[in-house]
Amino acid sequence: MIRRSSGMRAVASRVTCVGLVAAPLLFAPAASEIALGQPFQSASALSPLVSGIAKQPLMVQVDHLLQAMAFVGRPIADADRDALYKAGQLPDDQAVAALQQILDRYAIARVDIDPLRKVTVLPVTGSAEGLTKDGWTTFLVKISNRAGATDALDVDSPQAAMPYDFTRMQVERSVYDDQFTDVMLEHVFHTGVTWGTWGGGYPYKQPPQPEQTGVWPQHGDLSFVPTKDRWAAVSLFQGAPMQKTLSGFPLEYAILQVYSRDEGLKSMTMSFNVGSLRSSGTGSAPYAPGNPGMRGEAQFSFNVAKAVPVTLRVLDENGQPTAARFTIRDKLGRVYPYRSKRYVPDLFFQNQIYRYDGETVDLPAGEYTVETGRGPQYEKYSRTITVKADAPSTETFKYRRWVNPRALGYQSLDKHVHTAGCLHYNDPTYGIEPKDMLRYSTGEDLDVADILIWGPNWYYQKAKYFTGQPDPISTPNNVVTHNLEVSQFPSSAGGHTSGHGIRDIDYPGAKKIEDWPSYTLPVLKWMQSQGALSSYTHSGFGLDVQSADLPNYITPPMDSIGANEYIMTVAHGATDLLGVGNTNFISELNIWYHTLNAGYRAQIAGETDWPCINGENVGRGRSYAKIPNPQAAVTYQGILDSIDAGDSYVSDGRSHLMNFKVNGDLPSRKVGGEIKLPAGSTVTVTADVTALLQDEPETIEVLGSSYPMETQATVYHPMPEPRKQRISELPVTGVSWRNIPWWHIERARIGDTRNVLLEVVVNGKPAASKQIVADGEIRPVEFNIPIEQSSWIALRILGASHTNPAFVLVDKKPIRGSKASVEWMIRALQQAYEVKRNGWRPEDYDEATAAYDYAYQSFKKILHETSAP
Repeated sequence: MIRRSSGMRAVASRVTCVGLVAAPLLFAPAASEIALGQPFQSASALSPLVSGIAKQPLMVQVDHLLQAMAFVGRPIADADRDALYKAGQLPDDQAVAALQQILDRYAIARVDIDPLRKVTVLPVTGSAEGLTKDGWTTFLVKISNRAGATDALDVDSPQAAMPYDFTRMQVERSVYDDQFTDVMLEHVFHTGVTWGTWGGGYPYKQPPQPEQTGVWPQHGDLSFVPTKDRWAAVSLFQGAPMQKTLSGFPLEYAILQVYSRDEGLKSMTMSFNVGSLRSSGTGSAPYAPGNPGMRGEAQFSFNVAKAVPVTLRVLDENGQPTAARFTIRDKLGRVYPYRSKRYVPDLFFQNQIYRYDGETVDLPAGEYTVETGRGPQYEKYSRTITVKADAPSTETFKYRRWVNPRALGYQSLDKHVHTAGCLHYNDPTYGIEPKDMLRYSTGEDLDVADILIWGPNWYYQKAKYFTGQPDPISTPNNVVTHNLEVSQFPSSAGGHTSGHGIRDIDYPGAKKIEDWPSYTLPVLKWMQSQGALSSYTHSGFGLDVQSADLPNYITPPMDSIGANEYIMTVAHGATDLLGVGNTNFISELNIWYHTLNAGYRAQIAGETDWPCINGENVGRGRSYAKIPNPQAAVTYQGILDSIDAGDSYVSDGRSHLMNFKVNGDLPSRKVGGEIKLPAGSTVTVTADVTALLQDEPETIEVLGSSYPMETQATVYHPMPEPRKQRISELPVTGVSWRNIPWWHIERARIGDTRNVLLEVVVNGKPAASKQIVADGEIRPVEFNIPIEQSSWIALRILGASHTNPAFVLVDKKPIRGSKASVEWMIRALQQAYEVKRNGWRPEDYDEATAAYDYAYQSFKKILHETSAP
C-alpha cells in the first residue's frame, strides 16, 4: 500500500504501480452546458482503436450513451448522431472503428485495463471543452478493458475532497447520524488510499486552543491538498440506462461529469478506480480499495469560464426587503451551489442557501427549479427560472405569511444553536460567525437565535464572542446572542446543561474545562446565581423506553446526555427549563409530567441543537413567548422573562396555542400566582389555536440504520437507498435520534384528513379534546374542566405544540397529582445514581451523593403526602 506524504505532490509524467501519469493538458473554456452537441478534436491518446470485437454489444452501448447524454443535458451533435447510426450499418470491423472515431471526439481520457488488471489513464491531446464556474460539464471516458473486468468503476480526485477539515468528534457524530449521507452519495468522501477524504487519515483537524490539550486524540489531516485547492467535484453518471459496473466487454464508454467552484486556470489529478471498496484498513485509513493496484491517475488542467450572476429580490408580505432560503436544482435534481464546495455563508450540509434582498447567486446557463420560503410561518412555493449565458438577470420573490405570531404578541426563540462544532468545520474557519447566524435566523423568520458556546472551540469562541449581551450585529427584528452549553465538560455525562442570560461564562475557580464540576447541580446553581435561566438540553436522551404511552411508568435507562440528572436537580429547585423539540417527545414530556405531578414547576423551551442533532435549519424547535407590546422590538431578555413567568408555548412553528388562559388568567409559574379554587370547582380553559397542514401528507426520505463509528476501526457498508415515508407514520420509540423531525405538525395528522387533536391536559392526562382543522385559520376554543384536586393544566397538540402549564390550587393544597408519578421518580432517581456516580470525581463524590439523597428524601415526603393514584 502506498502512503502519500504531507504537502503538495509534485505532478510530473511518470509511471507508478498505480498506472501511467501523463503530461499536463490544457483544455479551452466552455461556453456553458446550455451550448451542447459540439464534439471535441480528434485525440491521439485515444489511439490505437480497439479492434477485433463484435459491433452488436457496442451498438447497444451507443444507444444507452445517446439516451444518457441527452438526459444529463449534453446530447451528441445531430450530425454525429446520424453518423453513428450509419456506422452501425457497416461490417463489424469497419463499424467498430467508425463508432470509436465519432465517440472519441467527445472523450476527455482513455482508461486502459491491461490483462494483468493494471490501470493506465491517458488524457486526450489537442483542445477540448473546458468548464464553467459553479456548473457541471460532461465528457466521455473511453475504456479499453483488456482484462475483461466487471468490477465497479469510480473516479476520484484530491481536488474533489471536501474543502474544509473537521474535528474528530464532528466526524464521528455526523457519520453516526448519517448527516453526511447526501454528500457521500455525491462522491465527496472519495474513499481511496491515496486521495480520499478518509484515505491517509481521518478528516480531523483540531485547531490550536489555549490551555486545551488531550481533548481529542491526534490523527492525520489533509495537508497534502490544502483546503483552498479543493476546487472540483467529479462524478460518473451511472443512472439508467448506464451501469455502475464494467460490462467486461473489451470496449466501452463512461460518462464523466466535472464541477468547478472557481474560475480561471485550474489543475487537478483524476484517478480512475476499478474495484469496489473493501474494509481493509483500520486506524487512520479505515476505507481502502480491495486492490490498490487497480487505479490509474493523470493530471488535467482547465480554463474555467465565469458563471452568470443572478440577483435575488427578497420581499416580505409588506414588500419590505428581508432574507429567505433558496434551494436551487437543475433538471437532474442537482443542488446549486454544489454542496461540497460551499463556503460560509453557504453550508455544505444543507440543500438551501440564504440570501438577503439584492444579493446574488452564481449559476451556469440553464433552467432551474427554485424552492423558497421563510420558515414555518410562511407559505413555501417554487418556480422555474432560466439563466442565459453572459446575461446577468434579476429574479423577484415575494412571500406570504399564513400566521404572524409577532403581530399577535408572541416572539420566537430557538434556545440551542451552535456556530462551532458538529457539522461546522475548523478549516478554513473555526465555525461560522454571528453575522451568519443572523442571516439564517432572518431567513427562517426566527426572532432570537441563542448561540451556545460549548466544548469544540471553547476557548476561541468565548474569548472572541461572549459579552453577556446580545451580539451587536442584532437588529430590532432579529437577535443573536451567546450563552453556554456545558457539553464535553466533566459534568456532561449527567446531562448537557445550558445557561440563558448568563453574565459570566467561566465557572468560579476553573481555568480550563477539566476544572469544572463533574455533576450538574453546582453548574445549574451557578447559572441561577447570575440571574440566568438554567436548563437541560436535548432532554429526551437517556429517557427513551419502549412505550408511546404518556405518561408511562417504565424506568428509563438514564444513560445519556439529556435531562438525566434533572430527576435530582429538580428537587433542589435548580432547573428552570427543559429543552424540548429535538428528541423523542414522549421521553421529553414524560419526565416533565411526572415532576409537575409532584408539584415542581420547571418549564419547557424549544430548541434545535443545530447543526448537531439536526443540520437542516435553525428554528425547528421554538419557544413562543407572550410580549405585552406586539409593536416592541425583539429583546432576548424580554423573551426570557416571559418564559420564566410561565406564559409561553413550544412549537415547530406550524401550530400555535396562543392566549392560553384558565378562568381568564394567564398561566403563572411564580409561587403565589396560582389560580385558587374551592373544592368541586369547574374551570374554563380558553385559547386561540391555529395549525397548518398541506392537503397531501408530507413525506421525508428515511435512510437505513445508523452507522456505528468506532475509534480505531470502521467497517464499510454501502450507503442505503433512501425511501419516502410519511412523517405521521414515523416511529416514536426505539429509533435512532438522527434527523427525524420529532416535533412536527404532521405527527398530529389524523389519518388522511387535515385535522389534528387539541387536548386539555390535567395532571398529565387528557381531560378534554376536540379536533381542529389545520387550515391556517385562527379559532377560539373553550373547554369547561372539572377540577377535584390541586392540578396543573396545559394545552397540547401532541408531537407538534405544547403550552407551559397553569397551576390551580384547590383549598390551598400543593399539587400532588399522582402517587404513581412519585414512585416513578424515586425509581428513576435510583437508576440515575447508579449510572452517573461512576463519572464523578473523587472530590465531588460525597457532595453529589448527598444531593441525590436530598432528592430521595424529598420524593419520599411527597409520596407520603400524595393520595391520588
